[in-house]
Amino acid sequence: MKKRGRPVIYKTLDDKNIRKLQLSKSDLKNTSFDVFKGWFLFQNSCCIYCGLTNLESIKLSEQFPKSTRSGKRGFSLELDRKDSNITNYSILENLCLACYWCNNAKTNYFSFEEFKIIGNAIKQIQKHRLLKL
Repeated sequence: MKKRGRPVIYKTLDDKNIRKLQLSKSDLKNTSFDVFKGWFLFQNSCCIYCGLTNLESIKLSEQFPKSTRSGKRGFSLELDRKDSNITNYSILENLCLACYWCNNAKTNYFSFEEFKIIGNAIKQIQKHRLLKL
């Protein structure tokens, strides 16, 4: 059984933090950093499902720490597999960035396209919560 990678917490998008995210998945260790960085920078630094940015994710995590496994996750965008049946994280075309809430809710049950629809509802709720902060 594969050991799950620890979540990577990053507040800035420098090379060091992009590399930490890459190394959080053992399958990506053989992918060149330049290739991974190019993929990462192409992702627009927001959740593909709800549009939450990394900074917004940090704000919500700080405001609602109990909703993020007691603050262990949620402080940065995470790697998600669009197709959960493809277990290898080295296939960059199958990866996307997702906020903790979307990644946690999607699990292996919803397809990528199904969860984009659900992500719109999550987006409305998260934007409303951010306005209150």
